[in-house]
Amino acid sequence: MIWSLYIVWGILANYYFAITTPPGSVLGKASLRGGRDDASFQDVLLEMESESLDTFTEQPPICKHCNLPKPERTHHCSVCKRCVLKYDHHCPWIHNCVGHFNHRYFVLFMTYLFIACLYYVSMGVGPFMLLADEEAPWPYWLDKSLVAFSMVVATVIGIAVGGMAGWHWYLTATAQTTLEQYNNNYMKSVCDSKGDTFHNMYDFGAARNLQDFFNIGPRGRYPWFTALLPLRIPPVGTGKKFDKSGRGFVLACNDDDIV
Repeated sequence: MIWSLYIVWGILANYYFAITTPPGSVLGKASLRGGRDDASFQDVLLEMESESLDTFTEQPPICKHCNLPKPERTHHCSVCKRCVLKYDHHCPWIHNCVGHFNHRYFVLFMTYLFIACLYYVSMGVGPFMLLADEEAPWPYWLDKSLVAFSMVVATVIGIAVGGMAGWHWYLTATAQTTLEQYNNNYMKSVCDSKGDTFHNMYDFGAARNLQDFFNIGPRGRYPWFTALLPLRIPPVGTGKKFDKSGRGFVLACNDDDIV
């Protein structure tokens, strides 16, 4: 009973966090400067300089839709009509973009939902097998048709959500977003054709990548056991500046990468 309640809590809490947590905006603190509701080009540029501890010698990429600087790994969402930090994709199921600040909750929501489906199917194997024996007595209060239907639904959802969850765990472990993965695959093919080896500059290895994603480990602020708990915990960093391993490069995207 306690395990079932915990799984339900994990599903509902992470789904709520994924919906209500802003994925990350380029405006950030600059939009609040001076009590205004918008930010100028200079405001955002000054904020980016202060966070990077450096002064730009060249003009950073500019979004032709927002007319604001685009920090690294930032992309414009055509649905939300804004640039999103560390953009992964726009998800209609949460009516929100998946970005730097809510990616954790999106991944954990799918993980808990997959575990729930797996748990339900494993517990329902006995009653489901009993359906094949028409002569055997039915000791459960639920109708046979409901048991059969729920088992099919749980199996289908588990396979679909489990595949998506596994994909995002892979992306997290390799320090990529969905959009970056497509770009990185293209760069890999280019490097392979030239006899070179491609490396994702944001990849520090699976352990370090997961630690930064869940804000645990040496650079994190939370203990390791919070990684899978349904709590509102932000990731490492502001989403506008990322450490680089120095082993490679990523494809530089322009304003045509709108999704």
